[in-house]
Amino acid sequence: MTPQGGARRYRVALAGYYGFGNLGDELLAGASLEALERAGVGRGNVVMLSNDPEGSRRAFGVDSVSRWRLRGVVSALRSSETLLLGGGGLFQDGTSLRSCLWYWGLVRLALICGAVPWALGQSIGPLRSAGARWLTRDALRGCRVLHLRDAPSMEWAGRLGLSAVRGGDLALTLKIPRTAGEDVESTEKKTGRLLLNLRPSPDADRFARLAAPLAADFPDEVVGVALSGEDEILLDAMKGAGRLRLDRIERVAGLEEAVRLWPGASAAVGMRLHFAVLSALWGTPLAVLPYDPKVEAFARVVGVPCAGEELPQPCPPAPLDRLGVVLEVDALCRAFLSKG
Repeated sequence: MTPQGGARRYRVALAGYYGFGNLGDELLAGASLEALERAGVGRGNVVMLSNDPEGSRRAFGVDSVSRWRLRGVVSALRSSETLLLGGGGLFQDGTSLRSCLWYWGLVRLALICGAVPWALGQSIGPLRSAGARWLTRDALRGCRVLHLRDAPSMEWAGRLGLSAVRGGDLALTLKIPRTAGEDVESTEKKTGRLLLNLRPSPDADRFARLAAPLAADFPDEVVGVALSGEDEILLDAMKGAGRLRLDRIERVAGLEEAVRLWPGASAAVGMRLHFAVLSALWGTPLAVLPYDPKVEAFARVVGVPCAGEELPQPCPPAPLDRLGVVLEVDALCRAFLSKG
């Protein structure tokens, strides 16, 4: 795909909630880059917009610019054929309108700069305000491809009059260590540890109360799993106040750290979507604390229970069709990138 004006330095400017130290979004960045590589776009042909450009360069081996420096963003978009929104819940106003406004502005800027927008592995919502709905509709209708990862997002697309393709979370396409998934039972002995994840949310206190009896009575080790710095602060405060039994707290920054925790764990209970995704990848019995519709939607896909008035017992997730998700993402990438 070559826009008017001739060849550009990059095939893709990659944007998401990258460089903020949130494991889920870093997994999505890695999965986006792997998908582009499978479609023939090497990392030398990608520039990433990041909150931490130097960290992103080191972690992913791509050129990176600060998402907050307008001149650098404009330069990246003028130098790129396309803008890929690579995974995540970018269009939502659960906390404020800022996310919708920022990504709307980015898509509009891409169109001005001649970089064709497209989106993979997105979720939409919640969109509580009319302003959020307008910004989301206007931005996503400008995307040549709109690939959504869950049923609630498809419902939002219908309400907004957007044409979209239903798919799965991009993290399901990642290359994962050999001990994960179907190999785990034959290579790892169960340790009995309970993995417990909380994240800041109005529901966090209630979920902590629901999880406390399970943690208190658990016969083996209880590990607090933090997927971001804010998770770690919250879990440490819960432990320090004696509100939740946690024998230790582990900050998970990448798949390497996940390999030390999930294989062999006997149960997992958590709030974050990618805590649930990692638990499903390793086949760990899981119960979800559904602070957001995307988490509840994933729980339905893999057939695990969600907490309501009580915390249900974790149960094994259904097998994931990872190959199907890879094939669907690869087909979209190749079709889009091959168009002139």
